[in-house]
Amino acid sequence: MLAYERLGSGPSLVLIHGLTDTRRVWDPVFAPLATTFDVVSVDLRGHGESFDGTPYDVVTLAGDVHEVVVNLALDAPLVVGHSLGGYVATAYASRFDCSGVVNIDQSLDLAAFAAMVGPFQDQLRDPAQFEAIMLMVFATMRGALNDDEWDRLARERRFNQVAVLGIWSTIFDLDAAGLDAYIDSITRPITVPYLALHGSPLAEQYESWLTERVPAARLVEWPGLGHLPHLVEPDRFVALVNRVAGAIVTPDRWREAELEARD
Repeated sequence: MLAYERLGSGPSLVLIHGLTDTRRVWDPVFAPLATTFDVVSVDLRGHGESFDGTPYDVVTLAGDVHEVVVNLALDAPLVVGHSLGGYVATAYASRFDCSGVVNIDQSLDLAAFAAMVGPFQDQLRDPAQFEAIMLMVFATMRGALNDDEWDRLARERRFNQVAVLGIWSTIFDLDAAGLDAYIDSITRPITVPYLALHGSPLAEQYESWLTERVPAARLVEWPGLGHLPHLVEPDRFVALVNRVAGAIVTPDRWREAELEARD
């Protein structure tokens, strides 16, 4: 089973980190969320203290998370994921019972990301160049994160080449039409409330693209914060998650909730 940490009481909430990260990425928001929720953060396979082992496809990663949920007897958790974790949370909601999803800065329109990393496929497969290319990719995503937090994340990263290549195999192996078909297969079954929180710029049509596939999806943008908005403004993020949890009680309440209202 995946390595995990648990804290708090209340409705169940599961936190899923991004590529090469660990459950420690959530430290600034973990205890604050635990004042309201029974919070579980996991290390995905190939990351942190969890086991290594193929396959690394997103459906398998979601199944690993579900094993933790079942073993801890969590009841329909709110599943929160950042970057890769947002992708895993999406796959989780398409297959397993949950109350909703918060996807942090992971566009599900994978064609643009494939265009960015695809040219570096050969370097990523070269052990001598792999870490340097990963660091270059991460540097483009820092956004407004302060030096202390950026350095903390850098210390926690685990550069597992086999895991990264396994996770990105879909991006490398499929063309744009294939990627769309694959995303459709893991989004069409989703009926629970779905919040997409983005600090990075999005294509103008992304919201309509997303809601066409996930009708219950809502988009919140925090412009200028970059790829890690939950760590740039952790208090604002915790407040948002609490509003999401309060708004998913009924479909009408979810549609009408003012998720960005400040106390």
